[in-house]
Amino acid sequence: MKGLIVGLGSIGRRHARNWAALELGPLAVCRQLGAPLPEPLGVDAREYRDLDRALAEERPDMVVVANPTSLHVETACKAVRAGAHVLIEKPIGNDLAGIPELLQGAEHAHKQVMVGYNLRFHPGLQRLRELLRSNAIGRVVSARAEAGEYLPDWHPWEDYRHRYAARRDLGGGVVLTFSHELDSLCWLLGAPRHVFAMVSHASSLEIDTKDVAELVLQFADGHIASVHVDYVRRPPSRAMEIVGDNGVLRWEYDANLVRQYVPSSRQWRIEEGDPTFQRNDMYLSELRHFVGCVRGEIERPLIDGTQGAAILVLALAALRSAAEACATDLHAVDGQAKAWLSSLRRP
Repeated sequence: MKGLIVGLGSIGRRHARNWAALELGPLAVCRQLGAPLPEPLGVDAREYRDLDRALAEERPDMVVVANPTSLHVETACKAVRAGAHVLIEKPIGNDLAGIPELLQGAEHAHKQVMVGYNLRFHPGLQRLRELLRSNAIGRVVSARAEAGEYLPDWHPWEDYRHRYAARRDLGGGVVLTFSHELDSLCWLLGAPRHVFAMVSHASSLEIDTKDVAELVLQFADGHIASVHVDYVRRPPSRAMEIVGDNGVLRWEYDANLVRQYVPSSRQWRIEEGDPTFQRNDMYLSELRHFVGCVRGEIERPLIDGTQGAAILVLALAALRSAAEACATDLHAVDGQAKAWLSSLRRP
């Protein structure tokens, strides 16, 4: 299998090294922005600066789109037209322009599209989903997802003000960048019906995007979920809690723990994760999974382009809610967006 990775920021370099570690085949990389790398890539890969040339000369079977968010859809469309399957880093884009054409083009060309919501490959979140499917806490009443990390600490070797996450023109901002939390909730609970959000630039960070957001989601069967994300938390933290009428489930990302409160015993049941688990294991599993899809061993990606588009619809609806200071009715979105949202079925 021949691969091409577009974008060599931290996630692009991770994908390149994982491709080499899994010995998937020849690899090329395309560095459109040309920013200096903090260290040698350490992978045998032919390097390009022009995407069209890379696609024409390499004729890759698979393209990993890891450039800034605002370039995702344009890059993915070119890759599909060149005959490649596409793994797009999250979110799929920063607006909906071009996404219908991307998904239709991939379908007509029989090419797979996957969006890189890698938390779906975390064993803790997978275990949380299993427990919910087994009705471990009864009827879900509410849920809470939280994630926060100080933006300058993400990549200490570069100026945080120039990163895509800090720049509106590159598709940054805390709601889009931390859309993992929206995806994780929808993977567990399905698509919400309403979203209300408040967003702000409340810190001293020198960025032109919002750095903190609070979202409330209401689902058709009555339960409510909330999401908190920010660019300022030190130390970083990520967790999720789901309250049911017969107990509580809590996933602690950093500690790699799943806790279940059992009302009959009035005690917490704690499941410790594999102590050898490393963050990169999620990305390795994600890449193996998509390669299986490309080879025809797996029918469809765990998070396909349609679901990735649905998460973007939800994130943009949250931003619209914040701008208009009122809840957004997701049943009132246009037909295409509504069809995408319907792909987020509760397990």
